[in-house]
Amino acid sequence: MQPQSLYRAAFLAADQHSREVVSRLGASHGEAAGAEWNQRRFWFWALDRALEHVMGEHFWLECGKRNFARAGQRPKLQEAIAELRQLRAKLSGENLMVFREKEELVARIAELANQLLE
Repeated sequence: MQPQSLYRAAFLAADQHSREVVSRLGASHGEAAGAEWNQRRFWFWALDRALEHVMGEHFWLECGKRNFARAGQRPKLQEAIAELRQLRAKLSGENLMVFREKEELVARIAELANQLLE
């Protein structure tokens, strides 16, 4: 498995997102698409990449050699991954949450992500 840079992949994903938005809505939406990527999509994207790394699916240089495929070695991390996926799905859902609930959800997601990466 060839190690790759998370930074480079994030740049490419953001660029692709902007191109998709521009192709649908026009060039005047390019700047807004970049801002939307940074504000709403980047952290979920980065979280998905960290999960890939910890589960041994993809080696991201910035996540470190020590964390690669760690989930298979520590059963407690499997529980954290399951909870993380559940919370992420809840946050991504269509329902409108109270601000405090969303804030608590995001804080718990951050805690779990920190457990995954040492």
